[in-house]
Amino acid sequence: MKLVKAIWILLCAATLAACGGGGGGSGGSPFGNGSGTGGGGGGGGGSGSGSSGISVSVTRAGVATSQITSTETVQATAVVRDSSGSVVPGIVVKFTEDGTSLLKFAPSSGTALTDALGVATVDITSSDAANTGALAVKASAALGSSTLSGSKAIEITAGSGGGIAATPAAISFVGATPSGTAIVVKGAGGSGRSESAILTFKVVDVSNTPVNGTTVNFTINAASGGATISPTSAQTNANGQVTVTVSSGTQPASVVVTAVSVAVPSVKTQSDTLIVSNDIVLPEGFEIVAEKYNLDGNLTGDKTKVTAYVRDQFGNPVADGVAVNFRTDYGVVASSTLGGCTTTNGTCSVDFKVQEPRGTTGIATVVGSVRIGDTQVVSDSIQINMAQGPYFAVDEMGTPISQVQLNGSCKQVLEMYLSDANAHSVAAGTTIAAPSASAGVNVTVKTGSPVLDQLTGGFPPTLFSIQIDLSGSDVAPACNAGAGTGTATTQPTFFRLEFKTPNNIVYSQRVLVLYPH
Repeated sequence: MKLVKAIWILLCAATLAACGGGGGGSGGSPFGNGSGTGGGGGGGGGSGSGSSGISVSVTRAGVATSQITSTETVQATAVVRDSSGSVVPGIVVKFTEDGTSLLKFAPSSGTALTDALGVATVDITSSDAANTGALAVKASAALGSSTLSGSKAIEITAGSGGGIAATPAAISFVGATPSGTAIVVKGAGGSGRSESAILTFKVVDVSNTPVNGTTVNFTINAASGGATISPTSAQTNANGQVTVTVSSGTQPASVVVTAVSVAVPSVKTQSDTLIVSNDIVLPEGFEIVAEKYNLDGNLTGDKTKVTAYVRDQFGNPVADGVAVNFRTDYGVVASSTLGGCTTTNGTCSVDFKVQEPRGTTGIATVVGSVRIGDTQVVSDSIQINMAQGPYFAVDEMGTPISQVQLNGSCKQVLEMYLSDANAHSVAAGTTIAAPSASAGVNVTVKTGSPVLDQLTGGFPPTLFSIQIDLSGSDVAPACNAGAGTGTATTQPTFFRLEFKTPNNIVYSQRVLVLYPH
């Protein structure tokens, strides 16, 4: 019996050794550098297709490495296998480091999902370009009731910007400085106008992480009006950004810059269209106009807007910021802070206001001017009428009308002119009415009210017409159709005209009516 029992014990011991019971062994790495272990209640270790765990490696452009620089982006990869040695797709792998805080992960969560081959990948880079040292990149995943883990030891060395960058996957156009998409042609620069623009592009890898130190080539479209770019090649910075300067030519054009990755020529993009236009002021392309030319000269502060229009030789509005100066001999123009204005989209405006001095005629000359280069000044001028009261109805000779004569009819239309005290047109918008008359006398304003703004050389009085109807008056039998045209007489028959400015200043005029008797 003792002999049988001893044999039984020896057989059991041999069986346990053959089965590998107890602790887990190291797992093999498909990349040859990492290590993997299985944990939890299930045993199993040892190499071979029957081991579970995570194999971790660090690769640069697909090549395994144990050393990276502090200025490059590389990839950390984990391969997950179950207890049978089969890869496990569709589980979350968490990447960390061993507490040294030398790395940053992309995505920032440090997590990735295994693909059909059981592979999960994240980008890693030094958290600071000054970081150096050794650490372990770790990966872990929950598989059933077990937690699998693995790690890879690497070293970070100082980077000088010349390290091997991650592979570019995309280039995007960031924007232009100064902001906007327009510059002026060569020689048209000045305050607020630029003859060049800095375009910025950004290069990223497959995980949308900026790629540092990769080279980008730039080209410009052929029909660029002589515009140039500099440099034609540049390297990205730590933010993955690279810039190129576009300088305008002498002709207006649409400029597009193409950025191409040298490492991966299929990775490229174009800038937004940059417009080159807006030359210096064309002498024939400058004018000033008023919103209203006939003001109420008896109302201090009555005003109108004066606008300058400025274009270049190509028919474009000049660039924003062109200064236009104004001056006047009477009244006041512009403001106390700026005796002019600066253009926006080729125009700018100031106010002209009525005030002393008004001059002897009430007509002010406003002059606008703009400088071309260092010596040439281009000017334009307009006249503004500060109409003076009182207002009168006058005849063709400018004589105030005190009486009118009918010629054998009870109803007749008469034309006359409305004038200010200086024999000029009245304030635009003035209304004409006939509010009162002798009994039975009906007067209607037919045309000319309200008075339109007008600019005829010298601001002459404006034409209006009235209709006089005496058919309801006591003298009707004498002026009805068929009555004789005997000697005209002045019976006490009259009407009153009234002229009201837009500012409600009222002037009136009494007119006698002469009729056949």
